[in-house]
Amino acid sequence: MDLMPKPLSVDIEHIPGLSGKLLRSHYDNNYLGAVSRLNAIRLRLERTESNTMQGFSLVGHKREELIAANSVFLHEAYFDVLGGDGILPVGGLSVALERDFGSFESWRGEFSALARAMGGGSGWAILAWSSRETRLVNHWAGDHTQLLAGASTLLVLDMYEHAYHMDFGAKAAAYVDAFMAQIRWAGVASAYACAVEAASSGLGILPSEVEANGRSVILDVRRRSVFEQADGRIPGAEWRNPALVAQWASEQDQSKTVIVYCVHGLEVSQSVALALRNLGVPARYLEGGIEAWQSAGLPIMRKAECKLL
Repeated sequence: MDLMPKPLSVDIEHIPGLSGKLLRSHYDNNYLGAVSRLNAIRLRLERTESNTMQGFSLVGHKREELIAANSVFLHEAYFDVLGGDGILPVGGLSVALERDFGSFESWRGEFSALARAMGGGSGWAILAWSSRETRLVNHWAGDHTQLLAGASTLLVLDMYEHAYHMDFGAKAAAYVDAFMAQIRWAGVASAYACAVEAASSGLGILPSEVEANGRSVILDVRRRSVFEQADGRIPGAEWRNPALVAQWASEQDQSKTVIVYCVHGLEVSQSVALALRNLGVPARYLEGGIEAWQSAGLPIMRKAECKLL
């Protein structure tokens, strides 16, 4: 069955900094061309018995299939994030960028520098979430075969000349700036949340299952601003900054399970639980967060003045 192309999700005539002519050419010639090429390669493979094909020919066809497929998927990721305002919303992804790069500005600086360094050449600048390292990484791909194994692609910037030459000529840096200014971060944040949720499957614990017999430790990992504005917390839970998990993980008693919670029990606490486990700390996250705890009728104590660690 042929792979069907994805339609554009935004009006390409109204993307600040990138002309409709450029984006239409990019979509029609490069993306749709990759879809057509992938389908043709797969049809050829389907019509040929692999055990009758000479080895070098089979390897060549499978390599071309990989190149075409990744070209399709990377171009889809590229077009999917167009049409925003470039402003990162506060939430789980902003916590992760601070945790893994020090700040959003530091991430932006590294990602932009990586993209600019490919100007006049070819390749992709990619923000991905590594399930193995449970963290965000920026990585380079010189062509369509160099994706990070086991990682979820969240944001890509096409640095092949076809992506910018029509508007910017040799001014690749200006193209990078134009792209960065209109990223639709909501889509990136959603992709990050899905990746973290999948990776943390099985690590959740229901409020009714939380043991209160001293064999577990409960930590509040709500974002700092959320914690500061909150009225209550789960009894006995101390607050820890989710963006600094690597700094306080060593304080935890590895003989006890650490249960972390945020507001809704989504990517903030899920990612902290994954990071702790990657650092050797047995950890789980509270399903539904403090909201589920309250809905279950479990005790909440008024938040006392405390030192934010």
